[in-house]
Amino acid sequence: MLSYIKEYFLMGLYNEEDLDIFVTAKWMSVEEKEDIIKTQ
Repeated sequence: MLSYIKEYFLMGLYNEEDLDIFVTAKWMSVEEKEDIIKTQ
């Protein structure tokens, strides 16, 4: 699941607010969110 989220974020389909939702839903950790943002 995380690989899809990362790919879609890099494509611009998800933004940082979407990543916050995924963290709240426990689909990913805060650290994983920060790593995805850093790769942008």
